[in-house]
Parts: sequence; structure tokens; C-alpha cells
Amino acid sequence: MKLSKRLQAIADLIIKYKHGDTLGDIGTDHAYLPCYLVNQQIIQKAYACDIAKGPIQASIETIKSYHLEEQVIPLLGSGIQPLLDKKVAMISICGMGGKLTVDILDEYPEYIQNQRLILQANVGLEILREYLYRHQLEIIDEDIVKDAHHIYEIIVCQKTTQTLTYQEADLYFGPCLRQKKNALFYEKWQRQLQIHQNILTSLDEDHPRFQEVCHIISMIEGEINES
Repeated sequence: MKLSKRLQAIADLIIKYKHGDTLGDIGTDHAYLPCYLVNQQIIQKAYACDIAKGPIQASIETIKSYHLEEQVIPLLGSGIQPLLDKKVAMISICGMGGKLTVDILDEYPEYIQNQRLILQANVGLEILREYLYRHQLEIIDEDIVKDAHHIYEIIVCQKTTQTLTYQEADLYFGPCLRQKKNALFYEKWQRQLQIHQNILTSLDEDHPRFQEVCHIISMIEGEINES
């Protein structure tokens, strides 16, 4: 079974930071990720959860095609809700916006005390990271991957009893990605720098967003030019 580059990067982090033998995959779409992990014998069981009937039906077809009906269970429902009466050691929430990911985590915060979380938000990563820090969800590691001209960031985190401290740059660039700063990191932020510079040229100095965009440009320049 071959995954997309994005899903493979997520799977690789799950393999690296495996915690227990059961995964709850939120927003599973076609159940590719849980089927791959079970098929490769990385985990023993998975729940493929989605809010819409279409993706659940697609998941059922994927599960049947790999004869994993006993190990990958499709669940229809919103966010973490389908898992509340299940025991899972890891939860993946991938392919959504940062704000929606936060809403899902915040709906049942008591449920995610012991699970390892694998999160991949398409946008709004600073919103997601700020939520994680404020709710004592420690970022263990991050990865960045390019798939079909899009660059994605993946976060691995888990609840901690320690008080977490962070800088504003950690929210935007990722505390672990800032340390690694590989070629994709520079590619993403060079692109974002150009986007924000273009936005700035379209704004008057008295526009409400002018100072905000200036600040983001300054942060990006400081981060990618740091020796």
C-alpha cells in the first residue's frame, strides 16, 4: 500500500513515536493512514472517524479491499466524540485548519490526557501551537513535507505537567522546525515572505493590517536570515 508523501510523513512520525497499539484517526477520509499502519503491523487496531457519510463509505471500501474489517473500524461522528467509549493510545487529526483542530481538541480535553497526538493542520498553525502551549500539550517533534506543490507541517505532542514557555516565533515557525531548518523550511518561508511583501504593497500605512503584516515580514526575515 503506497501513501501520498504527506500521509507517509505522518505515518513515519507515528512509527517513530509509537505509543500503544491503537490509533484513532479523526477526519480519516479514505482510511488510508489507519489501514497502512495496521497492514504494516505497526499497530493492532484503528478507528477511522469522520463526520461525513461519504468519507466513511470510502473508508469502508478501503478497509474491505485490504481485508482489515476486524482491525480498522469506521466510526461516523464529529471530532473525538466517536472515540469517547473507546481506548486509544494515539490520535491523529490531519488535513484540517488549525482553528478546527483546536475546536476538536477543546471539545473533550479530558479525553486527551494520556494519548499521543499527531496533528497536521493545513493553515493556522500558529493558532494550533498557541493552544497546545497554553494547555500544556508539549510539542515533542515536528516534520515538514512537500506534496504536490504544497508544504505541510506535522506536529507530535502529548500532555505534560510542566508549564511550557514559548516565544512568538515558536508559534509561527515551530519550535522543532526552527532547530532543524531544512531546505523545505526555507522554501516555505521564502514563499511566505514574498506573499506578505506583496500584501504590504497593496495596503496603505493607515490600514488596520499594515503593522501586523510588517511585523510578520520582520519575523520571517529574522528567522530565515539567522545564522
